[in-house]
Order: sequence, then C-alpha cells, then structure tokens
Amino acid sequence: MAGRREVFKLLGALGLGLAGGLIAGGLARGPPQTVEASGVPPAYSVVVQPPGEARPMVVAADGEVVVDSSGRIVSDLGVYPSEGVNELGGYTQTAGIQEAVAYLLNTGGGLAFIRRGDYYPNRIIHIGVIKREVQVILEGEGLATRIHLYDNKGKSQAWAFTIGTPGDSPTADQAPPPVLRRLAFVNDMNRGPPVGPIVTGGYYSGGGAVGNGVILEDITVVDPPTLADGSGAPSPIGWIWFNNSYGVRVRGFTYLGANPNSKSSTVIVSDGVTFTEIDESYFISTARAGVAISSGTGTIQIANTQILGFNIGINYGNTDGRSKLMISNTVIGTDRGGVESYGAQLFVNTPIYVDYGFVDALICCSRLGGVISLLDSVARITVMDSEVHSLTIRVETRNRPQSDLLLTIEGSRIFGSGNGPLINIPSKSAEGSVVRVRLLDNEIDKRASSGEWALITIPNNVVFEARGNYITMNQGFDTIIGLSQDLTNGFYELSDNMVNPLTSPAYLINGGVSITAPFFIRRNKFLAQVQLYSRALTNQSGLVVEDNYNLAA
Repeated sequence: MAGRREVFKLLGALGLGLAGGLIAGGLARGPPQTVEASGVPPAYSVVVQPPGEARPMVVAADGEVVVDSSGRIVSDLGVYPSEGVNELGGYTQTAGIQEAVAYLLNTGGGLAFIRRGDYYPNRIIHIGVIKREVQVILEGEGLATRIHLYDNKGKSQAWAFTIGTPGDSPTADQAPPPVLRRLAFVNDMNRGPPVGPIVTGGYYSGGGAVGNGVILEDITVVDPPTLADGSGAPSPIGWIWFNNSYGVRVRGFTYLGANPNSKSSTVIVSDGVTFTEIDESYFISTARAGVAISSGTGTIQIANTQILGFNIGINYGNTDGRSKLMISNTVIGTDRGGVESYGAQLFVNTPIYVDYGFVDALICCSRLGGVISLLDSVARITVMDSEVHSLTIRVETRNRPQSDLLLTIEGSRIFGSGNGPLINIPSKSAEGSVVRVRLLDNEIDKRASSGEWALITIPNNVVFEARGNYITMNQGFDTIIGLSQDLTNGFYELSDNMVNPLTSPAYLINGGVSITAPFFIRRNKFLAQVQLYSRALTNQSGLVVEDNYNLAA
C-alpha cells in the first residue's frame, strides 16, 4: 500500500486525472515503488495547478480529480462544508484554491500544494475548521506561486482569505491553527475598495468567532506602482487583519510596496489578539505607506525585523493595561549617515505612535529615530542596548485619559548628525500631560556642519534625569541642555555623567531663563572646562550645583 500511495502522489502531481487511479491500480500489482515528484512535498494531500492547462486544476494525491481542467467541481470532496460557498457541478471562482481547502476539511486535514504560476481568484476564500479538529496547510513555491488580489466590486474592504472558527463550535479552541506558507500576494488587479490578503475571525457563514490563531511562513505581499495592464496605480493595499484570535505567528513576512495609492495604508493589523509574534520580517515602502504594524488590544512581539519608508512604524492604539509591545533586533528606518538609496524615503517619521491606549514597550538591540508620539495615552517605553538617532518626544492630551509617558533610554548609543537637538521635548508636550524621560548610561553624541545647538532640549513641567552618560560635545553643539522657558514645575537632574567637550567655549545650559523648580547638577566630570551657562539666569533658586569637576560658574 505504501508503494501504491507514492505512485498516487506522483500521478496526482503529473495531473493524469481520473486515469491516474486505473494506471495506479495496475502499477500497484507489481513491486512497491517509491518515486517522488520533483518539487512536490512528499506529504501533500492535494495539488492545485494553474488554470488554462490540459491537466486538472485540483487533483488529490490518490489521483481523484477535484476540479477538472475546465474549472468544474467534479468531486463532492471539493465542496466546502458550509452552504453558499461552492457547489458540486459548479465552477471554481477561486482558481481551485477553495476546493483544495474543502478537500482537506472533508478528508481530515493535510497539506494543499499550490504549484508555481499565477492564480486569479475573484472572491474570498474561506479556511474555517467548522466543527472539525483538522489542520489546513497551504504551501506554494514562494514568489513563483502568485495569488493576485481580485478587482473588488463591493463597497468596502474585502480579503483574499478569511480564517476562523464559528463561535458556536465547542471544539474550536482545540483545532490546530491553519498554516499559509511560501505564497505571494500581488496587488495589481484591483480598482475598487482595498483587498487585503488575510483576515482571521468569523467572516463566513456561521461565523462570529474567536479562532486560535494562524501561522504565516515566508509570505510576500507585492504592492506594485502600476496595474497589470499599465493603466495606472492599483487601489490601496488592504491590510492583513488578525482579529479575535488566541495567537498569531508570522515568520519570514515581506512587504514590498511602491504603490502611491497606499500612502495611508496599514500592512498588518493585530486587533483583539492575545499574542502576535512577528519574526524575521521585512517591510519596505518606497512610496511611503502609512503604517507597517498596527495593534489594538493584545501583546505583540517583533524580532529580527526591518521597517523602512513608512510614516509610522508601529501604531499601538485602543489597548488595555495588559497589552505589551516587545521589540528586539529590529531596525525602524533612520538616517544612515547620508548614504540613502532612496533619499529620504527610507525614513520612518514616527517609529512608535500610541493612540488612546496603554502600552508597556521594551525595545532591545534595535535601531530607531524620528518621533515617539502619544495621544490620550499611557506609555511605559524602555529602550535598551540600541542605536537611537535624533528623537522627538511628542505627548498630547486632548480628551481622556491624560497622556502619561515614562521613557527610559539605557545602555544605548544616542547619536546623529545635522542641525537640531539630539533629544527634543517640545514645550507643548508638557502642557496637560505627564512626561518623564530618563537617560541612563548611554553614549550621547551629535555633530553639525555649523551652528550653536543644544544636544537636549527640555521644557517646563517635565521630569528629566540624565545619569551615568558619556556625552561628547561635537562641532555645532556648544550646549548640553537647551531651555526655552522658565522652569517653575517638574524635576531635573544631571548627575554622574562624563562630558567630553570638543568645542570651545562650551556650556552646560543656555541660560537666560528662571529656574525655580528643583534642578540638580551633581558629580559630573568635564574633561575640559565648561561654563555653567552661556547667559545669566534671571533666577536660580531651584538650582543645586555640587561636586562637579571642571565646571565653572
């Protein structure tokens, strides 16, 4: 039987159709054979083949034809086990992919191998486990297996695949997660509302669902600048929406975006997901798409990933106090020292944006710069062992809750080049919000071609601590702390830092304001003489200067 089954696999891969069963029966009477079809996984259950060829579009490993060469559904095993999706004797509307999924659901699960070629489904494909504890695995041949997002004739966003389990299924939690592997989605056909590659949840007949996740491996989304017929740019790409799921794993995901209509698009939305893992992935938009990764309630772990050319890297909004954002070994596009293949397009304006929510974020061994922005949100963000470029901290309270930021940058290199401060806290950030910034044990260094800039600018009514840092004052930066208004509230501390002034004269603060809030300057070591301020303070009753080396009043 084992040899016969291997022959069935080969015949199915060769697309011999119904004749395959007869031929296989004859072959099986001889010695067992173990011939493998080139390029086809040995454990596949059903093969999908590009339409427009003489061989069947969908054929099972045992040789049974599910969808014939004309696109007609000829096996009841290819009928989806929920009414209204497809029917026996009808014609596939999904290039055979829906029927391959149905075959797996009807036969206990398994792997559907989608051969290299172009597939043009014209409606959504459902991957629901219904009430069956089976696993559906769809595997292609990488960029050679191209699923083109259809021209959406509806009035709202649609998707290529919907994945989930009905809410009334008592066994839904035990069903293994579906797997999509080595597939490419191409947005070159759609002129209507956006079409996204995948949505999880109960978006099919009998739905209303919480699913136990999905696994995506080596998935590529291509968002080209022109339609396939060259008549203009496609509609904006629709997002991948992980909705109401227990756990999502994404590994080896790639978004290649050049579509000018996708400037406000989001690539991945994780909403109501207990845990989403994104690893070894790459997001690049040369047309500056909107958001790479967005989240509602839930925890996201991002590792070994690059995000380049977006307006916002990670948008964390509408979250709860149990949500967490963990980032490691990730590059969120910043200045590369003037060597940019696409000019300024690889910059990410806002690496993290928290919009009406709560986020506890740990960023480790990564690279970021630009703007950290909060709106009516609470955020605890810790950056460790990372590379931080020029950073603006923007905090705004419009309604409720009151924005409250605790930002800690520790053990990192904070550096850059060009005009303007290295760390900038605009004065509006402290109006009606709580802002606390801690710089601990970092290397701080920036240079400009000319000018007399401050490395760090801080307003009134914030809590600011800089302790244990090694600070280099390079060309263009003659001041460490820049003050633009009187300090009447808040708390300020500059302690135990090592300062290397390479400019002369050099100043600790620019002065010219009143300091009545507590401002401690203690135990700092200046490797060359530094003046306390460049302009006399109008009031310095809050200033405490103690035990500093090479600091002149």
